[in-house]
Amino acid sequence: MEKKITQSERKHAAILAAAVEEFRDKGFRATSMDSLAARAQVSKRTVYNHFASKEVLFQAIAQQMFDYSAQMTSIRYQSELPLAQQLLEFSDKELDLLASENFRALAKIMIGECIHSPELAASTMAQLNEQELSLEQWIADAVSDQKLKPVDPAYAAGQFVALIKANAFWPQITMGQAIPDTKQKQQIAQDAVGMFLAYYAL
Repeated sequence: MEKKITQSERKHAAILAAAVEEFRDKGFRATSMDSLAARAQVSKRTVYNHFASKEVLFQAIAQQMFDYSAQMTSIRYQSELPLAQQLLEFSDKELDLLASENFRALAKIMIGECIHSPELAASTMAQLNEQELSLEQWIADAVSDQKLKPVDPAYAAGQFVALIKANAFWPQITMGQAIPDTKQKQQIAQDAVGMFLAYYAL
């Protein structure tokens, strides 16, 4: 049976959604708890009951982005399958994530605060970096299976995702380029996988 959503859970979600819109439209510093409460259609006291401060709200948005990313790009190492096949499947998921409106909205907020509130962004990212990504575990498992060279999984995962983002995220975020079409996505995925395995595969 489907779990019934409580009124408190609905308000929590409404406040988070309003915070995303407020931070996107005004920036973190210019957003007030009053305007946030008005957009969420709840009282300011209700906002504080759910989130003690704007900083806590920002961290909750960052967590939301992390959880959404982790759910969209989950990968599990399978020894019997070719590495290229598994990484191409992950790349397809990553490219779909980067093209999603929800992720792009959250990412723009995070990037903006990295510029305007570097201390807040740094503390938030430090908290998120403690959580393990499935790609890191996949790389660790492939190393243990002697399919990849010994390497720090977090370092190698960052390299691989950067190969994808170089063409399917940063140009779109910083220069307004169009989201890659299906053919372009295939090319980006194939090139990223090819370059990664050319260096790390045993």
